[in-house]
Amino acid sequence: MYVCICNAIKEEELREVARHGVTDPEAAYAVLGKTPQCRVCLDHAEDVICDERARCAGRCPARSIAAIGSGPLAAA
Repeated sequence: MYVCICNAIKEEELREVARHGVTDPEAAYAVLGKTPQCRVCLDHAEDVICDERARCAGRCPARSIAAIGSGPLAAA
């Protein structure tokens, strides 16, 4: 599902970034190489990130944000 129509950011992309330790939408967008446009999506994006961080607590490996650049999100 798309969370941000302006930037074509999908929920799974935000969840992946959250698993790498990003905790706020604007930082997540930056990691994905995007910037918020109309900003209508930011509340929903924050909910998705918080949900994923809660689901991931204690299980997600402590990987750096740089690891995303070489993973499946690099083409996003």
